[in-house]
Amino acid sequence: MEAGPFTSTLRIFLSVDIVGSTAFKQAAKDHILEHSIADEPPPAEPWFSPIAQFYRGIERTFAREWSLCVESSQKLGWPTGPAPELWKSVGDELIYTKRLTDHREALATINAWMRAIQTYRKRLREQFKSLDLKSTAWVAGFPVHNAEVVFRSSVQGLRDAEDEDDEVFSNLALLNEYYDSPRNPELTKDFIGPAIDTGFRLSQLSTPRRLVISVELALLLVHAVRTQPHEYAYERLRFFFEGRHSLKGVFGGLPYPIFWIDMRPSPELEASEDELNNKKPLGTDTVLSFCHEFVKASDGYCFTPYIVDNIDPTFNQVPDHHTRRMAGLKTYWEREAQKRADEETAGLQKTDGVVQTSDEGLKKILRDLEGGTSSPD
Repeated sequence: MEAGPFTSTLRIFLSVDIVGSTAFKQAAKDHILEHSIADEPPPAEPWFSPIAQFYRGIERTFAREWSLCVESSQKLGWPTGPAPELWKSVGDELIYTKRLTDHREALATINAWMRAIQTYRKRLREQFKSLDLKSTAWVAGFPVHNAEVVFRSSVQGLRDAEDEDDEVFSNLALLNEYYDSPRNPELTKDFIGPAIDTGFRLSQLSTPRRLVISVELALLLVHAVRTQPHEYAYERLRFFFEGRHSLKGVFGGLPYPIFWIDMRPSPELEASEDELNNKKPLGTDTVLSFCHEFVKASDGYCFTPYIVDNIDPTFNQVPDHHTRRMAGLKTYWEREAQKRADEETAGLQKTDGVVQTSDEGLKKILRDLEGGTSSPD
C-alpha cells in the first residue's frame, strides 16, 4: 500500500552521532591559534575535515552496506523494502528514516546500519583517535500518535490561500500537495510526535558500544531474529537491558526500559569486561515477554507497532481507536475541503453579481444622458 496522508505508516529512524566532536573542535581551534605561523590561512577550519568526512563517509558506507544487504536478503527471500533516506542533520548527528512494509525489514535495516557504523568507525579512529560514533534507533507510527508536517522551503511567494486559521487543515493541504509531488524542492517534510521525542531522549543514553533502541523496535527485532535464516549473512543481534530510566518529558515521567544492541567496538576488551561483570546477552524469550507486558501496562503511551497487511499477525492488528482516528481525519479533510470550495464558488458568484449590477446601472445612466432625460427643476 502506497503511503499517503491518510495511510497508516510505520517508520524506523536511525541516528548516528560523533562522540568527542565538541572537544575535538575546540582543541583543533586552540591549536591553530597558538601554533599557526602560516603566511596564508588554511582553506577551512581545522576541525572541518573529519566532520565533512563523516557526512560523506556515512552516506557512502550506508549506501554500500544497504546494497549488499538487499542482495544477500533477496537470495533468502528476506524482505528489505524501500531504501532508507536521510531525514536531516542536527549538528554532528545524522538521522535516516525508512518506511517499513514488513516487520522483518527492521532487522535488515539494523544489520546494514550496524555494518555501516562499524566499517566507518574503523576508518574514523585510524585518522582521529579521540573520535568515535554512537547510534540510536526507534520506530514511530503515522498519522496517529505522531504526525508528518510539511513546510514551504521559502517564504517567498506564499499564497494568500495559505493564510489559514485552521492549522490542521493547512497542514493536510500541504501533505496532499507533497504526496502528489514528493520530489517538489519547494516542499520539506518533517516528523513530530511523542515517539520522535522518545527517540531523541534515548540517543542521550547511547554509547559507542550501546545502540539504544525503543521498546517497540525491540519487539520487531526480537520477532524477526527468531525467524532469521541460518544462512543469513549477519550474526544474531545481542540484546542487553540497562534497567528503567526516567526520560524528561517522556511517558509522563514514568521510567522507560532501556534496551540496547551490542556494537562491540573493542570485542576482546568488552568480552573480558562482561566476564568480570557476569554480563550475558538476553534470550529472545525474556525480551519478548517483557516488551509485551510493558506495552500492555503502558496503554496510552505506547502500543504494539503495526503494519497493515503484515504477514505476522502480531504486527498487523490496527487498534480500533487508531482506525477511528484515521477515518475521522480523512472525513474532516474532505468536509473542510468541500466547505472551502463551496465558499470560494459562492464568493465568485457574488462578485460576478455585483459586477453585473454595476454594469447595468452604468448602461442606464448612459441611456438617460443620450436620450436627453433631465430631472425637473
